[in-house]
Amino acid sequence: MNKFKLLCESQVHSFTVGKEQTPIIVIDDFYPKPQELIDLAFEQEGGDKYQAQSGDFYPGVRKRSPTFYNEGVAEVLLPFLASSYSSQRFKELKTTLSAFSITTTLPQNLRPIQTLPHFDTVAGHQFAVIHYLCSDKHGGTSFYRHKTTNFERISSDKFIAYGQLLKQQAVAEKLHLDLRYITGDHKLFERIHSVEAKMNRAVIYPSNLLHSGDIRPEHGLYDNPSQGRLTISSFVIAS
Repeated sequence: MNKFKLLCESQVHSFTVGKEQTPIIVIDDFYPKPQELIDLAFEQEGGDKYQAQSGDFYPGVRKRSPTFYNEGVAEVLLPFLASSYSSQRFKELKTTLSAFSITTTLPQNLRPIQTLPHFDTVAGHQFAVIHYLCSDKHGGTSFYRHKTTNFERISSDKFIAYGQLLKQQAVAEKLHLDLRYITGDHKLFERIHSVEAKMNRAVIYPSNLLHSGDIRPEHGLYDNPSQGRLTISSFVIAS
């Protein structure tokens, strides 16, 4: 039985951002018992523990979320994505990744690519779900436009040209000498919208939309789930 259901007090907000008018969904009171998830974030059953993921640019550590969450998040979100992207006629959602995530990397230890907005895939039907299980002081999520190209979403036809140009610009700006988390406008990027973190809030957006967490090191990059910037990060594929 799926225990992941929205409550009557859950508040759903849908709006568009940027010149491309990309729909974003924000849901407050996303999970019925958020403390239950926080408690599960501490457990390390079956050897499942927090660790940095190979090939993942996430600046911290992750471990798998529980199966009921993995399965339930897609079921819960389908009607909202189907409504916000009605022209694409989504009928099914499938979760491809869902993990407890804690930001732990100090600014001076970032790789240059981690100091810039990023996209997760060029696939147009994959969506990211960030479920905040921390206080607002740890920062939410912002969305960006690349100033030179005006790109906000990176599709397959933009990927090669954008990647080559961004690499050239990063070298020219010597970003490796100024390692910091991005939390607003930048020499190369303009912030087009920001969603504040809030306990038990979820933000859902296309994975190819340029974005970055508003990481605030001054409030601590703790690896303790009750003190750090704890989220559950999920990817869902629509078909």
